Amino acid sequence: MAKIHSFEFDGSGNCRVVLHTAMPAGNNAVGNSWKACWTAAGRNATGMTEGVGVGQISTVEKASVVAGDTIEISTQIPKYIIAQGATEVNTFADELIASMKTRFANEFNYYGWTNG
Repeated sequence: MAKIHSFEFDGSGNCRVVLHTAMPAGNNAVGNSWKACWTAAGRNATGMTEGVGVGQISTVEKASVVAGDTIEISTQIPKYIIAQGATEVNTFADELIASMKTRFANEFNYYGWTNG
């Protein structure tokens, strides 16, 4: 699974990217798996075109996203980070992924709770 798929630069000098990361193990505060919450909320979709060409997601990668085993994040990486090289790009991507996982845990911490 590719961690980073890069696309075009916008007028502000940011590169549009799609990041992939593994679904965290474990459950939210009410006992629902993170994967179950993600898929129940309909977040298990890709914005990429399936195929084997440039800028496309493979069938295997897409299946992993749809199954909820992989989280897809559409975001941007500034040109100045890209200009610093692959190590800096990967570090920046890892920071974006960590930040997204924190937001995800906060957003879905009580997802699926029922009462009464």
